[in-house]
Amino acid sequence: MKQILSEKSRAKLMGIREFVRKCGIPEMFMCRFVGIYFLISGIVLQMFKAQERDAIGEWKDYIREFPVRNSILWMIFGFLVLTIVYCVVPKKYKIVDQIMLLLGTMFLAISLVWRNDQYYLAIGISGIVIAFVSHMMGKITPEQFSHIPEKVTACIIGIVALAVTIFISVTTVMHHKIFGTSCYDFGIFTQMFYSLSENFTAITTCERDKILSHFNVHASFIYYLLVPVYALFNNQETVLFVAQAILAIGGVIPVYFIAKNRNFNGFGRIAVCCMYIFYCGICAPCYYDYHENSFLPTLLMWLLYAVDQKKIILLYIMTVLTCIVKEDAPLYVICIGIYFFADEQGRKRLHGAMMTIVSGIYFLLINNWLGEYGDGEMMASTRFGNLILESGDGLMSIVGNVLKNPGYFFSLFAQEKTLLFIVQVMMPLLFLPFMTKHLRRFMLLIPWVIMNLVVGAGYSYAASVGYQYIFGPSCLLIYLAILNVSDMEEPRRNSFVTVSACVCIVTTLSLVSWRASYIESYKEKEQHYKNMEECLDTVPENGRVIANPWFLPHLADRPEIYIFDQNDFEKDPNKTEGDGVTFADTVTGLLDMNRYDFYVMSWGDPNTSIAMPYLEEAGFVEFAKTEDYITIYVSPEYLAANPTVEIVGKIG
Repeated sequence: MKQILSEKSRAKLMGIREFVRKCGIPEMFMCRFVGIYFLISGIVLQMFKAQERDAIGEWKDYIREFPVRNSILWMIFGFLVLTIVYCVVPKKYKIVDQIMLLLGTMFLAISLVWRNDQYYLAIGISGIVIAFVSHMMGKITPEQFSHIPEKVTACIIGIVALAVTIFISVTTVMHHKIFGTSCYDFGIFTQMFYSLSENFTAITTCERDKILSHFNVHASFIYYLLVPVYALFNNQETVLFVAQAILAIGGVIPVYFIAKNRNFNGFGRIAVCCMYIFYCGICAPCYYDYHENSFLPTLLMWLLYAVDQKKIILLYIMTVLTCIVKEDAPLYVICIGIYFFADEQGRKRLHGAMMTIVSGIYFLLINNWLGEYGDGEMMASTRFGNLILESGDGLMSIVGNVLKNPGYFFSLFAQEKTLLFIVQVMMPLLFLPFMTKHLRRFMLLIPWVIMNLVVGAGYSYAASVGYQYIFGPSCLLIYLAILNVSDMEEPRRNSFVTVSACVCIVTTLSLVSWRASYIESYKEKEQHYKNMEECLDTVPENGRVIANPWFLPHLADRPEIYIFDQNDFEKDPNKTEGDGVTFADTVTGLLDMNRYDFYVMSWGDPNTSIAMPYLEEAGFVEFAKTEDYITIYVSPEYLAANPTVEIVGKIG
């Protein structure tokens, strides 16, 4: 009897165990439980943030108000639903728990970093993402991972790329509309495009406080490609901000084909493209404010695609276009060409040598020309000041100094002030650019080492993901990461690209999501900003203008405009600031007042109150103003020469 009961008990126990196994427990328990827990936690966090409260800064209040009972009930409900779904779906589709863990982890992570620019928080959150997404990937087979039709894959990537492009476009335009852009670096390009569209010159006056072609500062002949767009729309925002977003994110198209060529399918191809779309070196530089370097992501990725696919005609086209982006852009082509020559075994490797030689010759010629006829010496001393002995030393002296003292050169690679930058650049890629046994691939690291680490050791802007200097190196780092991860076995490869894509999303949103506040700022004071624009629009196009740096971009579509700052004041040589002596105490007048027809000044700038008495004494009169923000003075000579121009007065 006892034996019968024992057998029945064992059978019952086996039945229970079989039922539990069919429910995915314990195999999927971690994915299911943690995924639901993170999802519910993220929802509660969003509810708290909806009250404009900070769950981290106000952590005690958050804990006290945490809806424990409701959260537990929702977790139980969600757990049961996922269990039922797991039981009824076919075996090959049993990935609902893995998807829940991914969605829950990313939803909570994004909720924590959204509009929170504490990057160290993003680093900590990234560690959590790496752990749980890696666990999730261990529960997915290669077949499940790649089982997405190619058209669906392309559609998902297109939607994501479009969404990011729209976000960058809208927020950068709004940044301009709330007067967040200044002469450097937006006003100079506005005036440059005005000149290009009027007479195909790149003349600016605000860049160096004199009539000068921008091409004497940077050899960015690529700008001619945007002239038809500017002429068609005649709109600053369209040409500079929207075009920049498209050029930056547009590199995802060749990335898609590179991933396809490297046998990334389904979710793997989506992950590779998201690595690019959400990489900090692609998105973050778009916010300062516009630069020719924004051409590099699209051009370099097509060049790398041409190398990857051995598309020789495309290779030469992209070589030429890349070289004319800027005087230092040939360095990318040189390094890519050397890599191509070393990596390719057939006759096509000679094309790598050819593109290296051609771009190297152009690099030397254009930099020598800028040094002799342009602003090359100043730019070299600014960027490579830590490698130049004497002011005015040229490019070849830098090469000589490096060869003479390589130890000093190597010491510039990683310094305390660049460590965070190295983490910001490499952590999203999981340090994949270093994971290779092929030494030739390290040629693709050289632009990053030189242009960011070495230059950044003395010129801090170069060692920051928020400036344009990271655009080009980012493309080579991403391509190098794709190359190295494609050498791995499929399960490990899939895990790396998925985790990397997730970390890229988290870290980049931490850096740029707060930019959404530009939209809110504009909406809150829309009429105020419209009044400012209307006031600035009253300045006639034929007027010679000197303007506050933050107003200048809104006035720069004219032949002559200059920056108004402390350098425009005449000073008493016997007085210096300090020990109770202010800048105003040292001023004795304004320099070159007859050079300008209009002074456009801000009431928030202390220079305005200093300048006004001198302007009025010289006969300047108030032309237009907005309450407590803008005041515009016009010269008596301009009014006499243009009798049809009338005083506008107060606007708004």
